[in-house]
Order: sequence, then C-alpha cells, then structure tokens
Amino acid sequence: MPTEVDDIDIEDVEDALLRAEELAVITGRKKTDIVADLLDDGKLNLSAGSDAEVKKDILDIAQEKAEKFKTLITTLIPVLALLLGIGAEGLGVLDVTGWGSDSMWEDDDPNNPNNYWHDDECYPAWGYDEYGYVEENNLEVRYAFQDYNTCGIEHFGGHFIITLFESGNQADQEFIRNIDFVDYINIEYTFSDLEAGTYSYRVEFHVVECEDGSCEHGDEYYMPANNQFIIEDIEPVGCDAYLINAQSYILEADAENDAVRISADVDVTDEEDNCDSEQFQLTWRLYQDNQIKYEHLTYEDGAVTDPDGADYTFHTWDNVDVGTYDSKVLLMLNGELLDEQWIGNSLTVESPQILGCTDSEATNYNADATDDDGSCEYPPTEPCDVEIHNHYRGHVAEDDEQDAILVAFKVVPENCEDKNIFVEIDLFQNGYAANYTWETMVSGNNEVDISHIFDGIAVGNSWIPMITASHEGNQLEQVNFWGIDIVAQEPETCEINLFDISLQTNSTHAIVAYDLDCGTETNDLDGYNVSVQFLIYPVNDTSQENIVVYDTLLHYIQGYVDDTHTITLTNFSDNNTTHYDIYWYAIWTDADGTQQFIEQKWLNREMEV
Repeated sequence: MPTEVDDIDIEDVEDALLRAEELAVITGRKKTDIVADLLDDGKLNLSAGSDAEVKKDILDIAQEKAEKFKTLITTLIPVLALLLGIGAEGLGVLDVTGWGSDSMWEDDDPNNPNNYWHDDECYPAWGYDEYGYVEENNLEVRYAFQDYNTCGIEHFGGHFIITLFESGNQADQEFIRNIDFVDYINIEYTFSDLEAGTYSYRVEFHVVECEDGSCEHGDEYYMPANNQFIIEDIEPVGCDAYLINAQSYILEADAENDAVRISADVDVTDEEDNCDSEQFQLTWRLYQDNQIKYEHLTYEDGAVTDPDGADYTFHTWDNVDVGTYDSKVLLMLNGELLDEQWIGNSLTVESPQILGCTDSEATNYNADATDDDGSCEYPPTEPCDVEIHNHYRGHVAEDDEQDAILVAFKVVPENCEDKNIFVEIDLFQNGYAANYTWETMVSGNNEVDISHIFDGIAVGNSWIPMITASHEGNQLEQVNFWGIDIVAQEPETCEINLFDISLQTNSTHAIVAYDLDCGTETNDLDGYNVSVQFLIYPVNDTSQENIVVYDTLLHYIQGYVDDTHTITLTNFSDNNTTHYDIYWYAIWTDADGTQQFIEQKWLNREMEV
C-alpha cells in the first residue's frame, strides 16, 4: 500500500502540480505518478518503505542533486517539506525564503552550500530583507544581507548581481563587485529611464574566497525574482502658456480719444524652461456687431523675462472709427490655440464733441451738436388743457339688485407736462347736490382710461354723472352725462319644485315618497303651504264618488332642503281587482295669489301578488 503523508492546502497542491517534473526528479518517481497522487487526494503517496525510510531516501536524493537544483531547492523545499510532513525546522536552507537558518546539510559536509568557510565551530546563515519601488520611469532596488549567526568572521567577500527582467525576459544586469563586509551589508541600485512595461528583478550573491594572495570563485546564491513593477508611459512635458490680466481701454493721452489698446500677460505654466526656444503668436481683435472690425498679429518670445513669471504685451490701434467694440485676444503656439479671452468691458469710440442745443423741440436746435450746452430756447408755454372723451354710463348687468351705475371715460391732457390733474366724478339728480362722489389723479400728458362703479344707488330717476378735471384749483374741463334711472326690483319669490318622487306597491299597500323644494338651489326665500294628496281610482274611472282610497298631508315648503316625505295607503285592494289608476298632487297658492299644482300619475298599475 502507498504511504500517505499529511494533508496540504489546495494552493500547495496547485504549486506542487506545477512542479511535478521537479518532484519526480527529486523523489525518483515518474511525473505521471506524482500528478496522479496529487489529483487523487491532494497527498503525495510514497511508494515503498516506512515513512521515515521514504523521507530519508528523498532527502538523500535531494542532497545528491543539490548542485544541479540550487535555485530550485529554495522554492521547492517548503512545498516538499509540507508534502513529507517534515516542516521547515527539519530542513534548513539558505534563508532566502523565510524558512529559518537550520540546514538540511550536515555541518561538516564539504558540499554544504551554506558554508563559505567550513568552520567546525560556526557557519553563516544568511537572510535578506529587500524593498523595491517605482518612481516615474525608475526602479530602485534596496537589499539588506545579514548573517544571523553572527559568527564574527573577520571579513566576507564577493559580488552581487542584480538582474532586471521585463515580461520575463532579461532586460538589464548590474554587477556590484569586490564587496567586503562583516555580518551585514546594504546594497542599493536604481535602473533608470526604463521604458513602459512590467518588470521584476533577481539578486544573486557570488562568494569570492581569497587566501595567500589568490582568489577563487565560491558558492553562488540566487534570491527569487521579486514581484512585478509597472512602468507607465510618461508624456513629455511641452511648452504651455495662458493669458492673464487681459484689458482693453481707450488711451487717455490720445487727444482725439480714438486710440484703443488691448494688453495681456503671457504666463508660462511650465517651470522647466520648455518654452525658451518657442515663439508665441498673439492675435488682437476688435469686434463690432459680432464681426471682426480690426485684427493684428504680434509675436512674443517663449523665454520669460519678467520676474513675476509673466511677460506683458499689447497692441494699440489709432484712429478707430466711431462705434462700440468688444475685445478679444488669442494665444497661439505653432498653429495650436493655447488660450483665448473675451475682455468683459465694451469700448465706445465717440464722435468729436460739438457743443450746442440738442433738444429738437427747441427753436435753436442744432442737429450737429453732440453735447448740450444749455443754450436751448423754446416758444412761449401753452396752458395745460384737458378733454374728456369716450364717456359712458350704464347699469351693471351682473348686479343682482340693479342699483349699480358704471361711469367710464378717457382723460386726454395737453401741455400738462409735470402737472398733476385732479379728476372728480359726481352722481346727482336735477335740483339736488351730489349724493355720490369719487376722485382720482392723473399726471402729465398721458392719456388715461378711467372707470368707476357706484353701487347701492337709491331708487330714483335720472341720476346724472358729472366729470370735472382741474389743476391747482383751476377747472380745466367739466362734462355731464345723460341721466340713468334706478328702478325698484320686484322681490324674488320661489316656485315649488318637485325634486324627486317614487312609488312602490304590493298586493295591499301603495307608498309614495317625494321631495318638494322652494326653488332649485339653496336660498332664503319665503315658502308656501302645500297640500299633498295621494289617491287610488279604479282603472279609467276618476269620479269623485268612486275613489278607492286617498290621503292628504299639508307641508310648509321653504328653501332647498333634502326632506323626503311619504304617504302610505293600505288594505284597499280586493281579490277581483289587480289594476288601479294612482294619482299624486301638490297644490299651493303662489305669491301672486294664483293656485298652482303639480300632478304625477301611474295608470293601470298592477298590484304585486
């Protein structure tokens, strides 16, 4: 039966599968057997002998092949140790994998690669601490190498080799030669100006033993390749600049006031002097009605001369045409637009000043004058005058009481600039003082439409509206309208309205339900006494003497109210009669003293059995 060893984690199994060929060489088994064992139960089953014997056989084989697999053992032994159940303490290797300093070799074995000098008392057990990092396109490597046994060797010599790999391929190699140290040493090296790619590195230490004036190459130790480091493309920094402090203005020193200047500072953003060999192009523009009216090109050296880091530059146009302009400046480099700025303020170049009277209403108006000098002369002032146009008076149709009068007219002032005109409406009857008055104010020469409603006017004939316009107590206009009558309104009365009625019958009973209202909507009108009669006749016979049965109720019906009433007639049918004529009446006397009635009838009504 195969011998089973301790379980291992799935990650160790996966690693072992990748190294199946190497395990097969060390254990002396076929690669297919190694893979089968691992895939079967995650354990390496040894084929013969006791556990201890098998383990010893593997270790013997590993020792024999150590020289051939120096670099392999440092990464393979931890997995192999787990598979065999030996543990890190039982092996002991060069401490480049962090498994400690105990050795799987006998101390006095001359083939022990850990013994630089084969000293029976002490041998070095080397470990390392490494750190690598990327800065821009440089990869810096730092290593600390130390003898943890501190044997006190007077000196230790050799050289380091740092190999750089890009995507698994060797890209560079650095030799650090003739290193002498005791117990501990730090090494540093930077691979500079690397192209974009994925990098790793490996550190080797080659022992050089010198004695009696001669030196021999000793043991070699390979530390595993480090993790990946990414170098990204770095865009070259070119020349860049922008505009600051852009301004446009009319030069005060120009006598004609038609010289326009645009100025700006060219600020170079890069501090590496990348613009020193360049030349900027500046385009200066004046726009009028969104069209370029003036344009000029200037050039500015890329080397900054001002201490503040931005060079001042400008352009001036003289004899600019009269008009209003918007300003813009563009900064270009080798045909590329770096910056452009509209300057917020608009500039107006005005015509030369000509003094005179600029008021066209004046008798001495000067059409060529640009500035009024206060010399205007005017004809004598006409008096303020007011006319009343479009006057109207009438009843207000929406007024329920019909006691409202609408008065409307237009006030047309003339020569009344800066004057307040007092307007008063009076409503009166012939031979009487004004009973109703309303007033308002209009200003200047503005034509104003005015209207006012007098409400609650007393009943009477020929109410006359009178309009008076005055200024500072002086009457300017007065107009009387035609008179209008206010007639007493007939009191509102209601009419009895049958809102709803329904009849139900069976073999012995007839029930009528009805809702009578005063009007058709909510109101406070006086009501009426209403007599309600419910009668049953033989079919086609409404003679008084043949009434089968009837009943009468009296109601006072007022307002619009949800108040249903019922009348029930019982025990009127006999077995031989199954059909009857049924009548319902509401009878009242209205406000004019006229008798009114409402009739509802159900003829040839069959009684339900």
